[in-house]
Amino acid sequence: MIALTAMTIQIIDNNPDGIRICRVDGESLVTVVVPRDMLSEAKSLPDLPDRGVYYLLDEDHGVLSRAYVGQTTKGLNRLDAHKTKKDFWNKAIMFLDNDVNIDRDVLDSLESTAIDYVDKHGSYETDNEYTPAPRMNPYKEQQVERLHNNILFRMRVLGYDLDRKEKTPVMVNAVFHTKNGVQATGRYSQGTGRFTVLSGSEVDLVHPVIKNQGAVAARQHLFGTQTGKATLADDIELSSPSAAAVFVLGGSQNGWTEWVNEQGQTLDYVYRNKEHMNE
Repeated sequence: MIALTAMTIQIIDNNPDGIRICRVDGESLVTVVVPRDMLSEAKSLPDLPDRGVYYLLDEDHGVLSRAYVGQTTKGLNRLDAHKTKKDFWNKAIMFLDNDVNIDRDVLDSLESTAIDYVDKHGSYETDNEYTPAPRMNPYKEQQVERLHNNILFRMRVLGYDLDRKEKTPVMVNAVFHTKNGVQATGRYSQGTGRFTVLSGSEVDLVHPVIKNQGAVAARQHLFGTQTGKATLADDIELSSPSAAAVFVLGGSQNGWTEWVNEQGQTLDYVYRNKEHMNE
């Protein structure tokens, strides 16, 4: 017997790369796909539920670089704060229902389950600093598990595979450098996702950091009010390749494309490109 699942996808304003609303027959959960630059338009959509969990993604054609999971009781309005405070994401995927189907116990447990999952699966970075541990109502465990499985299914159908792992060869002590006129070098840790900028690297203090608080704090701690170009006296580890690139160059940087090796290959190409892995 063939098992069938019917999913309806509504494309807002006939833009396939824009806002999408997804529903599955027999389920009350509503999925809303929101590109970051279309948040205002998405918030004007009528009759959307306001409780559930959401994923903030840094993604390119379904390939995830970074993810953050949160919960909302205010629907899409919850994303306003993240648009101001988190600069890494370009797409939000929201899974919403009403307070009858997702009460407080279910919401807290579902968020915790989702955070734990992205922390342990896939080869992307996670932006959640810790996994909350709410009391799981034993009578609602099956409901939380069912909702989470439904979310994972919908994410895969939409092209966002939270389980995807890139099977790249381990590169021990591979050194990468910046390519924009600033002489900085560093190493990426595939195990932790963190990036270490090496001593002797230049840091361009002329250009201020945009939004990345980790890079701002590191600069202030090491260089205070110093201006111009500075030289890093000791290695410093930052939370991601992008944070490291922002620390060195200022502005807003994509570390996966900014850091290159001696062959001119980007960090993204070396660690995450499937074509490279098949060469």
